[in-house]
Amino acid sequence: MDYRTHLVRQLNFLWRSCAAYDGGHLDEAIRIATVIRVLIHDTKRSTSLLKHLNALGIGLSTTVSTMDRPDTVFLFGMGQGTFTANGSTWEANTNSTAIVRQLPLSEWWNQVVFIAGKIQATRKSLVLTAADKDGGAHVDAKLTMEYEALMRTGDRGWFHYQGEDGAFRPIMDAHLMYIRQMGFELLNSPELLDLARA
Repeated sequence: MDYRTHLVRQLNFLWRSCAAYDGGHLDEAIRIATVIRVLIHDTKRSTSLLKHLNALGIGLSTTVSTMDRPDTVFLFGMGQGTFTANGSTWEANTNSTAIVRQLPLSEWWNQVVFIAGKIQATRKSLVLTAADKDGGAHVDAKLTMEYEALMRTGDRGWFHYQGEDGAFRPIMDAHLMYIRQMGFELLNSPELLDLARA
């Protein structure tokens, strides 16, 4: 089995899904999550592509500055706000200057990227819920609490933006934006890209 060829294929899937998301197809984030699961997630019954490639020791780019304080109540670790005279928006931060540092794969996968009170979400929890419960590979009637918190963020008053008319509107589907930014992080991870080129 040529696992490197499969890695190139998955990275191409990832690139195309990110481009589709940026073109307005926000639900493409679910496919991004499925690719990330194929690359990284190991279970008793399935082996990740990076494990097949003996590459679990690589570093991956993170755009999240972790707050290590145990009393952190809110952390909106992904995305960026744009504030202008005509209003404001919140979207994935896909600027190369957003990359903070390289993290070991396992630390990247388990990094907390969202905190709202007692609810915390990691990349792993968001990706696996999207892939295993929200239509990536399976559909489940019940989603996880942290995934739903981001999905309905605007309903709960945590994320809002101001439109051109001056009215404040909730930012919905933040979970999709978070997953899109994870795709950006992977596509800008030098060690991962070098592995595909080797």
